[in-house]
Amino acid sequence: MFKGLGNLGNIASMVGAFQQLPEKMQELNERMKLESVSASSDCSTVKVSMNGVGHVYEIKIEGDLTGPDLEQAVQDATNAAGAAAKQLYAESISQMISDMDLNLPGIDNVLASLTGGS
Repeated sequence: MFKGLGNLGNIASMVGAFQQLPEKMQELNERMKLESVSASSDCSTVKVSMNGVGHVYEIKIEGDLTGPDLEQAVQDATNAAGAAAKQLYAESISQMISDMDLNLPGIDNVLASLTGGS
């Protein structure tokens, strides 16, 4: 009659973890605002630095590119830094979920889609 009740402790633990999730996500977001990623354009003329939530805080331009070449270099560096920020964020979410001992089926696929992976 009480054979399946052994899982109730697991369910209660999971419910408790889910209740902590909004607070943990807020803490993660605050921490990501303090993290930093940087990337350079293919030609190494432009370097973009942003925090872990994708806010650009610095762009350095070295060299004498102008016009469309400079625009392309800024785009390349910004896209590369954005990809690095997404990867950092996804890894941090994965670590948070692991630390909370949550077993969320499909989370790897969700995080892969966040970073543009498959």
